[in-house]
Amino acid sequence: MTPSTSVHRVPVGQSGIALIVALVILAVLSLIGVAAFSISTQEERMAGNSRDRIRAFEAAETALRACELLAASGAPFGGTPGLYPSPGSTALPGAAEGLSDVDWQNPAKVNLLPPNGSALGPSCVAEEFTLPNSNWSPGQSLGPTNSTNVAHVTSRGYGVNQNTVVRLESYYAL
Repeated sequence: MTPSTSVHRVPVGQSGIALIVALVILAVLSLIGVAAFSISTQEERMAGNSRDRIRAFEAAETALRACELLAASGAPFGGTPGLYPSPGSTALPGAAEGLSDVDWQNPAKVNLLPPNGSALGPSCVAEEFTLPNSNWSPGQSLGPTNSTNVAHVTSRGYGVNQNTVVRLESYYAL
């Protein structure tokens, strides 16, 4: 018996196309993986920013409620840090003017609360105003029977990042 010899022949129609197809599929899968990673990273950043904004809002709301309680407690406007008489009042001239320029971290100018997981402590100010009641008529002076004292309360809260700031305002009848 003679050993058989095998002849290896390459079919005429094949020229290594399977390798090219596999590389194209691998490239497409790599692009899909990179896109998925990029999207998940962006969503994580968005969730972190939202969480920081919520923390700043909660801090501002805490400061707002603290200032409302301070104003309602009978603390003197013009004599307590963060409590100002209305603009033009003779008790403390100019005290309530320019509240937009207040140093929100100066305890002598605002009611400053300790930071609770935030970059900076939340703070608030309140301005006292006198508003006429419905039984007031033009030309009549404002007195205790025909007027109401109102505090305009403004607060600021910060998130973990000190660039995340929320400002809240309310009006509180005294």
